[in-house]
Amino acid sequence: MQSIHGICGKAARLALALASGLIMSTTAQAADWSVTEFQFLYGTEFQEPFNPNNVTKSIVTLQNASGFKYGRTFFFVDFLKSDQQGDSAGEVYGEFYPTFSLSKITGQKISAGIIKDVGVTLGLNYGAQNVGANPRVFLPGITVDFDVPGFAFFNVDFLAFIDHGNFKPNAETTVASCGGYKTTYQITPAWLAPFEIGGQKFEFRGFWDFIGSHGTCNAQNLTQTQLMWDLGANFGAASTIFVGVEYQYWHNKFGFQGVQDNLPQALFVWRF
Repeated sequence: MQSIHGICGKAARLALALASGLIMSTTAQAADWSVTEFQFLYGTEFQEPFNPNNVTKSIVTLQNASGFKYGRTFFFVDFLKSDQQGDSAGEVYGEFYPTFSLSKITGQKISAGIIKDVGVTLGLNYGAQNVGANPRVFLPGITVDFDVPGFAFFNVDFLAFIDHGNFKPNAETTVASCGGYKTTYQITPAWLAPFEIGGQKFEFRGFWDFIGSHGTCNAQNLTQTQLMWDLGANFGAASTIFVGVEYQYWHNKFGFQGVQDNLPQALFVWRF
């Protein structure tokens, strides 16, 4: 059986690789802005393929969004630990999305109506765990930025989903995800909407992945939405410390028909 130390080694290599890519794509291009977050989440009703039990997971996330001369990058790495109902599994999962603005590259404003820009996106999803899914997905495509009143941003990705992942149903067996290397589509709206109630500051943000069926995998949809209260604003540190809740819904998780996450998670965010 692969050890937790082995997973942590992969986690370290993944974090280093993605962080290096982030640093290269921002500092080398002279970042115009950058926002980094540490998040902690805790949920008790995760579902996993081939496991009838509710699994409790603790998740630590490092996340960064940055802007540079020709566009922006978005990057995160999740470190996950399951309880005994999930075989005490260790997991790591990361995504890296650089988007190159056609307006910035061409010097011509690419906009029409509520569309304020179009970009070329090159995405990578990568994960590793003891038993379960090990994603290896490439996601090239385009991103459309919309000007929506009340939203700090609202964009939609239209991507190819090139799946080179694998799945470990047990510690001794590894099979190709979806019956082999397959390609489909992913459409992802993402948003951030700040607002106030009674003088208190809040943020509502999230994304919704719509992933097509491919090979033996069923079509999936996954949303993670976060409602966060700006706790720091009450102590002279606005937009730094947040508490709230994340809701996760994942239909046909990893493409397995009928496997479904539908749960809230406690959320703490430190932004800097």
